[in-house]
Amino acid sequence: MFTTLFAAAAMALTLALPTFPDGLTIPITLFIGLVGLGGLGGFLRSSVARTQLALLVPWAFALALGVAVGTIRGNPLGQAIEDALPYVLFTLGLCAGRSVSRPLVVLWVVLVVCVADGVISLVRLPSWDIGHVRSTYNHFKVIAGHLLVGVYCAAFLARLTHSRVARGLCAAALAILLVSIVATASRGMLLGLGLGLVTALYMRRPARGILFTGAAVVLGIVFATGLMDLGTQYLRFGNQGTVDSRVDEIEECLAAFLRMPVLGAGLGAEFIIEGRHVSYVHNMVAYHLWKFGLFGSTLFALPVLSLARQALRTPHMLRATIFGGAVSVLVYVTTAASYKSYFLVPMVGMVVGASLQLTMPARMSVKIGPDAAISEAKIS
Repeated sequence: MFTTLFAAAAMALTLALPTFPDGLTIPITLFIGLVGLGGLGGFLRSSVARTQLALLVPWAFALALGVAVGTIRGNPLGQAIEDALPYVLFTLGLCAGRSVSRPLVVLWVVLVVCVADGVISLVRLPSWDIGHVRSTYNHFKVIAGHLLVGVYCAAFLARLTHSRVARGLCAAALAILLVSIVATASRGMLLGLGLGLVTALYMRRPARGILFTGAAVVLGIVFATGLMDLGTQYLRFGNQGTVDSRVDEIEECLAAFLRMPVLGAGLGAEFIIEGRHVSYVHNMVAYHLWKFGLFGSTLFALPVLSLARQALRTPHMLRATIFGGAVSVLVYVTTAASYKSYFLVPMVGMVVGASLQLTMPARMSVKIGPDAAISEAKIS
């Protein structure tokens, strides 16, 4: 019960956290402390959580290697600690989510937080001309991409219940989140949402997924000129400043990777581009190749594959939603810098852990039928 309280309180506290932290303030310290208590409680009380944690052992080796390489190369220790923090927070969040006695509570709290931030971003819009005004300019927090996590939670929770009230709440939350994502005008977020939807459609009914994708391609070809005008106004295709800057970062990362392909530059590595020190880039793949090289990046990929294998063991009716949500979030964090977000990373970890807690065979009771419901089993 305490693990659930710590996890839920940590997620609720994210509403009060700044997007870009400036040192360890009281709210940030409290948040990290709650995440830590949730993860520690999960580790101590649940053998399932400890087994889950064992799958992340390759990350520990990769981080130790990254620290060693960074120390040898003379990288700043403070930056190395900051680089390692997101992996620790994800691990704690996953451990907490995998052991909570009320995983549904954690998922509902995350959904409420995501909807609240989405509503705040919409309320602060000075104009609905989103060709010129984006909600992210008025509520920076939504650039973390947790709105996509909220979309997953709404879809997942709707599949778990027969209650009309709960389904209605999930539908309302989903509508608000979709409008909020459109208002962000974030190309990465929209791409993640689209690819996640296609993935879910294809896994649920392959023929429908292929048909949907084909229809979208045909419409794109037919209305190419109009869509280009829309892209110029809404998605800022004509504004190359941000894109060029990110491409320069990625090119610098890959150049460093080619100089140090096996072990990378190590944790704490930085480079100077356009007169500023850069310790991370807007591409998760390039970032890992730069700091961890091929060897360390492979170690980081192993637990992700383990999580994917676990997801394949979930009930068929939920598998499409789980993989669709995973694709949407992974696509966004790959195209953005959200993998460094101190509040998004543990949130994703808790959502993944809570989802597995509800759906893995040892914890579920399935009723036969097309809209089968999964009842949560209590941990003794």
